[in-house]
Amino acid sequence: MNLLKDLKSKFNLKEKELLNNAELAAETSLVKLYLVGGPVRDLLLGNDCHDLDLLIDGNIELFVNQFNMIMNCQPVHTSQFNTYKYIINGNEIDIALARTEVYPFPASLPQITPSHIYEDLYRRDFTINSIAIQLFPKPYDIIDPLNGKEDLNNKTIKVIHKKSFEDDPTRILRALRYSARFEFGIDKNTSDLIGQDINYLSSLSGKRIINDLFKYLTETDVYKSLSRLTEYNLLQNINHNFPNNEEFVKALDIFKNREFAIPDKQLILLSILCGKMDETILNDFIAKCSLPKSMTKILVDLINIKNTIHIISSNKQPSEVSNLFDGYEIKALLLASIIIDNTNFTNLVNEYTSRWSQVKPFHNSNEIIEILSIDKTHLTSIINKIRNAHIDGIVVSKSDEKKFIQNLIELIE
Repeated sequence: MNLLKDLKSKFNLKEKELLNNAELAAETSLVKLYLVGGPVRDLLLGNDCHDLDLLIDGNIELFVNQFNMIMNCQPVHTSQFNTYKYIINGNEIDIALARTEVYPFPASLPQITPSHIYEDLYRRDFTINSIAIQLFPKPYDIIDPLNGKEDLNNKTIKVIHKKSFEDDPTRILRALRYSARFEFGIDKNTSDLIGQDINYLSSLSGKRIINDLFKYLTETDVYKSLSRLTEYNLLQNINHNFPNNEEFVKALDIFKNREFAIPDKQLILLSILCGKMDETILNDFIAKCSLPKSMTKILVDLINIKNTIHIISSNKQPSEVSNLFDGYEIKALLLASIIIDNTNFTNLVNEYTSRWSQVKPFHNSNEIIEILSIDKTHLTSIINKIRNAHIDGIVVSKSDEKKFIQNLIELIE
């Protein structure tokens, strides 16, 4: 097969070196070495492949020690499943032990047992990800016990066994993401199983769900990818407080050909998903998903902004709006301007972020104290009044500002 004959030509020089060194480590440690999963799938599809998933059939500790010595490196992460992750020259390399898995109950983490290549391929999610290339011992060979190549040719996502989604409901999210990425259809039996087992999504921790949803944001066409989440009434099955399909699709329009003031697409997606929640429900959701504090404050602010949008957007003085906005995170305001369809509000946010939030008095603190003959206890409120006067156009020059400050003497007295 041409792929095997020209396998190394599919990789750049640094990737070839990694593969050569992995083969050397396998030979030295007397283990069998395979390239598996996504990289094999992508190679067979003719797509670029830069990250490497390696499988060891044998003593993985001995292999890893040899690989570490040859490469003069250490893994950046290890797990209880005998997996090792490396980042070398910008390439992500995952090394795992061939294993079988047993799920004690639906959506649980698996219990693993060391095994061999065929058993390992049978534990995977879809047939198209259950193809291996034997790298050592040579010669190179394709191992495809589940006819994954045929499903690649037929552009079909097909599950391996009927309990697959029950064991790991995140595979439902993966099936839809792959279907969008590769423009593959979902096999009828697989589709029926999704419909049957979709309720198991609610058994997953919030953190696992959110991490898988975030993976949709790494796809080339984010809008196309996220749109697939409307199938099987998926979002409502995950969390009934998420938007319904119609609301979600409408909100997704912001991902069409847009340059965002906030490059953080994760925050944008969360703001869409949490847009209907009140603060109590939102805080419960945040806790279940173990979201970082930085995200928490922004999302809480966003909900409060949405609840007061009618007040903010009414005919208020610019300084009144600015004072309201001072209480919120800038990112929350920018997010709100992205997801809320209110031109007046968006214009106000633009004014605030570009001008009002940056306004400072011409006179420094000592000069203001000298003009008014006051102590520092009044300074904060005075500076706020001066700032408001700038924002409202009452003060436009340093001389204007000095007159304005002098007129504040009566208020202080």
